[in-house]
Amino acid sequence: MKTIEEDKLLASGDAVLVALSGGPDSVALLHVLTKLRKRFKLRLYSVYINHQIRPRAALKEEKFCRELCASWKVAYRSVAQNIPKLSKSLRKGIEETARDFRYEQFDMFAQELGCNKIALGHHIDDRVETVLFRILRGSGRTGLQGIPVQRGKYIRPLFDVSKDDILNYLRKNKIRYCVDQSNAKVDYTRNFIRNQILPLVRQKINSNVETAILNLIDNVADEEIFLEEIVEESYKDCVSRTPAAKLVLALNKFNGYDLWVQRRLVRRCIVNISGTKTYPDKVTVDRVLEITLGEKTAATLPNKVRCQKKNGGLYIFRVQKQGFSRELNLTGQTDIGINGYTFNTGILNGRIEVEDRTRQSSKVIVDFDKLTPPLLVRNILTGDKFQPLGLTGTKKVGDYLTDRKVNVLVRDEIPVVADAKGIIWLAGYEIDERVKIDSNTKRALKIEYAPGGQTDSNPV
Repeated sequence: MKTIEEDKLLASGDAVLVALSGGPDSVALLHVLTKLRKRFKLRLYSVYINHQIRPRAALKEEKFCRELCASWKVAYRSVAQNIPKLSKSLRKGIEETARDFRYEQFDMFAQELGCNKIALGHHIDDRVETVLFRILRGSGRTGLQGIPVQRGKYIRPLFDVSKDDILNYLRKNKIRYCVDQSNAKVDYTRNFIRNQILPLVRQKINSNVETAILNLIDNVADEEIFLEEIVEESYKDCVSRTPAAKLVLALNKFNGYDLWVQRRLVRRCIVNISGTKTYPDKVTVDRVLEITLGEKTAATLPNKVRCQKKNGGLYIFRVQKQGFSRELNLTGQTDIGINGYTFNTGILNGRIEVEDRTRQSSKVIVDFDKLTPPLLVRNILTGDKFQPLGLTGTKKVGDYLTDRKVNVLVRDEIPVVADAKGIIWLAGYEIDERVKIDSNTKRALKIEYAPGGQTDSNPV
């Protein structure tokens, strides 16, 4: 209760989804929340996830959880997934696959049920094991912060409670729970740390190892707040986004930072681009740093992330092979989706003044009666040609952009508007000669577009 109050984990009217495994931690958590239900006017839900790793035991656990929720008047859900099979198809470890699947399901059920909080049963022992696990894997300072008491919707009300405290609570309140026999085995890394390493450390090195690691966590967490403020300012100063959200590190600024700042900037960029919740390892970060200072110009990273040095900038982006094509609404808005582009169009009637608002413009006016609908907004295709305004012949789009010194790394982001006869507008650059406004124009089409992901900083 102390953690809930001090960290303000609950508010009146919260809808809380509880991750329920049937084990002592999650059962104690659910019981505590049922006791607080009236005080905080909570709506409680629970979800049991069957990983199909222990088929027989899982059936018993699921039955127990369902009956427990019925007796405590808590809405119940369950879901099953063959994690061993899924881990093979994804080429990931079983523990990592199970964890990722759990969080995907928690997020999905929370959205479906309208829950603004997701409660997990992590406690002091889990926090200690997590940090020790990360240390043994070579974690940096960020990983030493351990499990947070809250991150977004996720809350951990048992954050400051030990495993012994939980078992005593259940014993005192005569509450049954399931015992996962596999926790006694050392097949999985966490079990090995819990059942082999920590007991040995207590016996041979430090009987209060939990306290020592918790002190480390607290010290690192306080220092990280200060360090991250520095990194945040550096990020704002040297990182920009292209219209389609590629990240660009301005190397003239980046290379002037201390190495520890550079590493953190690279890690943040990779996480932002890849969409994963875990930071890249040191090997990956160092590969990127080699490019910023060395002769090598590009590298392909995990999770389909690529970095490439060009024109004084380091571009970090996900490799996207798919194109885009949407029919343009002639009187209204068209969202392209993939690159975040939005097009707005409207038909103008009456006498149209000849305008040349074309070059490097996000808004153009073309002769409506010279168009051959339907109009499409799409990416540039290999071999695309058009006749830029004022020229007598056609020109390849690629050659046109080369002449304009447009960075090759952003060309896949440039949309074109085309009708049945070909390109009418290379968006942001030039219209085709055949659709220009002239003295005979009676109707015109006004097209305006806004790229997604723009910032005040211009990409290199």
